[in-house]
Amino acid sequence: MKTQSLNNLPLNKQAGFTLVELIIVIVILGILAVTAAPRFLNLQGDANASTLEGLQGSIRSGMNIVNGKSIIASNHKKATATVVLGTDANGDSVGVPTVYGYPAASEEAFKAFLDVSFATNDSADFNLDDTAADGTLIIYPNSYEKTDECRIDYKQATATTGPVVVTPPTITLVTTGC
Repeated sequence: MKTQSLNNLPLNKQAGFTLVELIIVIVILGILAVTAAPRFLNLQGDANASTLEGLQGSIRSGMNIVNGKSIIASNHKKATATVVLGTDANGDSVGVPTVYGYPAASEEAFKAFLDVSFATNDSADFNLDDTAADGTLIIYPNSYEKTDECRIDYKQATATTGPVVVTPPTITLVTTGC
C-alpha cells in the first residue's frame, strides 16, 4: 500500500461554501430579520411618546410654579388673572394668563411658562390647538394630527360658585397612537 506525502495531495479540495450552507445562512438571517426588524421600525413612535412624557412632566412642574406664584399674589381664586414669572432678556415682564391660579389653556400661557416652540410648521417641536370650547388644550408632535392618539390633553382649572372651590387642571397623556 502506497502512502502520499502532503505535497502530493489530490487537486479536488473544496474551496468555498456549499449551496446548502449558503441557504441555511440566508434562512437564519431571514428569521432574525422578521423577529428583530419590528422592534426597530417603531423607534419614531417610541421617541414621540417619550418626548410627550417629558413634556407632561415639564407642564406639571411649570403649572405648580405658576400656581405657587398665583397663591403668593392672591390671584388663585380669580377666574382670570396674570401671574408675573420674571423678566425676559430684554427686561420685559413675563406674564402667564391664569384661570383660578393655574395656566390657562392657551398658546400664550404655555409659551410664557414652557421653553417649547409651538407652531404649525415643521421647525416647531409641537403643535397645539386651543379652540376647544371646554377649555382643553391639545398638544401633539409636529409629525402628527390633533386627532391622532399621540398627544397631551390639558384641561384648564375650573371652580364652583359660592365659596370658590378650585378643581386643578387635568393633564392626560395619550400615547396609544404614537
